[in-house]
This record gives sequence, structure tokens and C-alpha cells, in this order.
Amino acid sequence: MNKRWRQRAGVCLLVLVCALLAGVVPVRAATAHDEAEIRGIMDQAFANGDLEVKLTVYRTFSVNEYQAKQEADNYASELMKLLEEAALKNGKLMNGTSYIVEITDSRMATYRFDISSQFTKKVTVLSSEKTAYARALKALKKRDYSTNFYAENAMYHDTFVLALQHHPEYNYGIMIWKSADGTFGYRPSGDLSASAIKSKMKKADAKADAVLKKIIKKGMTNKQKLKAIHDYLVKNCVYKERVSAGSYHDAFTAYGCLINKEAVCQGYAAAFNLLALKAGIRSIAVTGDAGGASHAWNYVKNGSSYYYIDATWDDPVPDGGSKAKVMQEYFYLTQKQLEKKHTHTWDKTENAKKYVDMA
Repeated sequence: MNKRWRQRAGVCLLVLVCALLAGVVPVRAATAHDEAEIRGIMDQAFANGDLEVKLTVYRTFSVNEYQAKQEADNYASELMKLLEEAALKNGKLMNGTSYIVEITDSRMATYRFDISSQFTKKVTVLSSEKTAYARALKALKKRDYSTNFYAENAMYHDTFVLALQHHPEYNYGIMIWKSADGTFGYRPSGDLSASAIKSKMKKADAKADAVLKKIIKKGMTNKQKLKAIHDYLVKNCVYKERVSAGSYHDAFTAYGCLINKEAVCQGYAAAFNLLALKAGIRSIAVTGDAGGASHAWNYVKNGSSYYYIDATWDDPVPDGGSKAKVMQEYFYLTQKQLEKKHTHTWDKTENAKKYVDMA
């Protein structure tokens, strides 16, 4: 991490004398005898929401004033590493600091590190891919566009990208940003405002509830529920041709599929996800190629088994309307069955069963 150090050091004796003459009692720093105590003091300061860490350490310094200052500054670099660890433990990322060091004698020095918002950023620290994926989904569902997620070297940035690909039902012109300090997160791309996204998601959500109330009957198996969802989308959505992929369009969303009743493959997959998840069935969107072009379809879990469903490819062009016979060629296929058709290709690692399990 790049440090922006502003160092201010001085000899403590004169400061103490002046303070006492002025009738001011200096702020007492916590005393640390070893690294464990230093860590404890730093942790407590962050936990308390303090603006600075104040600690007195016992350490042998040179009797030469200039040399002692150099030694104290060098030791400050070591303390800074502990400070960064304590910050992350308490959901803060250090992006530099300002400190004061006062050497009281050759065996003791008092440090004050500035940990105010000027030098810290509030972050949510991610420690594993599973945690990162879960937090990504939560952020998408809650429309959280303000949290700074952190992992060293932005390790789980690609996990956030993958979560958005798997769940286009939350994608209304959302982008994933990444900073050099290891932070990343979601935010609107600018095509739609946060309030516009909220409005479209709420309308799609309400429509999905209404659709399920109409098509899901008591006693249905999960396979029957999936077929009802598949058939509804085929009958009630028209495939939208010639849509530019360069900017936001409703056709890529569940809103486009359910409200406007026209969508591209991503819109079908987004609406399918939304309906399936509301029906209690885990589902993700799979991105790959079909027929020589980029395509999206769905991967679902029923019990301990997993199946592929492509409502888009079962919806004929031109559209047959609500009274047309619904094709079942790409409904409820195993991986071997879909591969045998030689129409769809996709990355099995990026679209693995574990992501369906986390849906």
C-alpha cells in the first residue's frame, strides 16, 4: 500500500514543561510493553471510533537527539503495519497517516497516529470467495451502491462480476468498479439513476408475484413449477431483435421481459431467475454461446440434481403468441443432454453447481 506520510517529531521534555507552565495536563497515552499490547491499544481505538491512536512504547533509542528521531521514525513504519491490520480488523482501510512522536528519554517514546476519516476509508473486508459471492448477491438485492468492499489486490473483484452475470434480475445498467487500493463494488453506470433502478425492480418484482399467483398451483412439483415459468415466458414475451448492446435497454432486464413483454436472451434469463427464486427454486443465468452468438440461459437445482432451461430458444421467431404450442426442446436438460445437441457452449467452471447452490 502506498503511504502518504506527514511526519512531525519533536523532543518531549520542552513540550511537557511548556504544558505544565500553562496549567494544561497532557493527554495520557496507553502504555504498551510488547506487540500484543500495541495491537490491543490499536484495536480498541478503532473500536471506540477514536480519531487517533495514542500509545507510549518502551524501546531503547540513541542518546543522540538526531539519531533517536531517525530510530523513532523507522519504528513508526513498523507500527504503521500493525495499524493497518487493526484498521482492517475493524472495517477500516488506512490510506496513509499523520503521526507525532515524542521521545521522553532514551527508553520511551509516545506516538500519536491520526486515524480520522482523512486517512481511513470504511470497508467491508472479504476473506473468501464464498463470502464474497454472498456479499455480492446481498448488495445487488439491496441495491447497495455505496459499500466499499475490500480484499488484498481486489482479489474478489471477479467474483462480483460473476455474481452479476449469474443474476441479471438485479442488473439495470449496473457496473463493477475497482480501485488501486484494493476496494471495489457496484454502482449504477449512469444510464439509470438509483431511484429509476429501484422503481423498475419494484415493478418487475410485483409483476413476478402476480404471475406466480396465476401460474403456480397447489401441489405442483418443482419440475412442474419450472415448466409453468418456462411456458409463461415463451407465451408472453416476444424476442426483441436488433438491440444495441452498447448501452442500457429494458430488453436486457426482467422488467423488459415481464412488463414490456419483449426481451433478448438476458431478459428472459433474468425474468426466469426472478420467478424461479420466488417459487423457492435456485437458479442462475449461464452465459455462453449458442448458434454462433453470445447467449444466456438458466441453470436450476431440483433436489440434488441440476438442469438447464433455455426459454429463449424454445420461443420461436416470429413469435407464435399465447395460443401457440410451446416447444420443450430446451427444457429441463442435463449437462450431457445439452452438450449432445451441439448448439450451446459455456464455461463449466464459471457456471458451476456451487453458484447455483448459493443462489
